[in-house]
Amino acid sequence: MRIHAHSTGPRERTCPRSGFTLLEVLVAAALAGVLLFNIQLLVTDAREDLEDTTLQSEVNLQAQRALDRIALAVMGALASDVHVKKSAPDSSDTIHYTSVVGFEDGQPVISEPQSIALTAQSGREVSWYSKPGTSEETRVVWARHLREFCAGEVANGLDDNGNGLVDEKGLAFEVDGPMVTICLTIERPGRDGKLVTKRLETRVTCRN
Repeated sequence: MRIHAHSTGPRERTCPRSGFTLLEVLVAAALAGVLLFNIQLLVTDAREDLEDTTLQSEVNLQAQRALDRIALAVMGALASDVHVKKSAPDSSDTIHYTSVVGFEDGQPVISEPQSIALTAQSGREVSWYSKPGTSEETRVVWARHLREFCAGEVANGLDDNGNGLVDEKGLAFEVDGPMVTICLTIERPGRDGKLVTKRLETRVTCRN
């Protein structure tokens, strides 16, 4: 009689399961979606902040360049020929003047009449004129995007911003002897219609 031997070793173990359950996949996908959404928000916020900063810098630079150009022109004007239509507490959005453009036989050569004004031919602008009001008038735009009124001012007959002037416009001149105060406000719409504004003011002395 044959005797069959039976193995007494341990039973073969079942291999551990591999892969993810459907629930684990869904949870992972949800977490990944939240992460991507947050990254997108950060990128969007950074882009919008950059756009706002860039526009503010552009407005600041535009205002400074315009004010510098106006100031240089007024500083070269003859004090005896500088005039505006209104005096304090009113201000004027136009200044008229002449300047010395050279010398001949030791005598100064005086320019044709000139003016700098707030105009609205294609939006509010700073315009420079040579021979204004004549058939030979020349006009050059020096700056655009001017505010209708100076920052802090509204049309109410009052000195809203406390600078001693009433209802001054986006470009305003005040003449006090040989001294001229120039105020300039540029304003441009930014993201979501938010307005970016820059107001600058300087005081210069005309040429004797």
